[in-house]
Amino acid sequence: MAEEGLWPALTWADKILAFTVAICAIALIAHERDSAAVGGVLVIEATGAEPATRMLAKHGLLRVMGLLGESQIEIGARGAHVIAAPCTHKICMRRGWIRQRGDLAVCVPNGLVLRIAGTAAVDAVVR
Repeated sequence: MAEEGLWPALTWADKILAFTVAICAIALIAHERDSAAVGGVLVIEATGAEPATRMLAKHGLLRVMGLLGESQIEIGARGAHVIAAPCTHKICMRRGWIRQRGDLAVCVPNGLVLRIAGTAAVDAVVR
C-alpha cells in the first residue's frame, strides 16, 4: 500500500476553490488600497488660532505657533509630519508621516492638531 503524504492530490474542485480564494484576496487588497487613498488636504488646528488648511500637493515647510512655542511641519509627497516641536516628549514627531484620510498627529502640550481631511476607513468598532 502506497503511503499518502500530508496533502493528498488536489481535485479540479480544490484547484478552482484555491484560485477563487486567491482572486478574492487580491481584490480585497486592491480595494483597501483604494479606500485608504492619500488624502488631499491637511487641516492644522492650534489653540487660540483659526484652523488652517494646506494642500498636500504643495510641498514645503510650515511654522505654527502653539502654547509652548513654534512647531515646524513638513508637507511632502508622503504626506505631512512634525519635524520640530517645543514639547518635552516629542510624541508628535515620533508619530511620523500622516497621509491617509482621518490620520492625526497631536501635540497636546503645544495645543497642536494635524489632521488629513476626510473620514477614515473604519476597520472595526469596539464598544
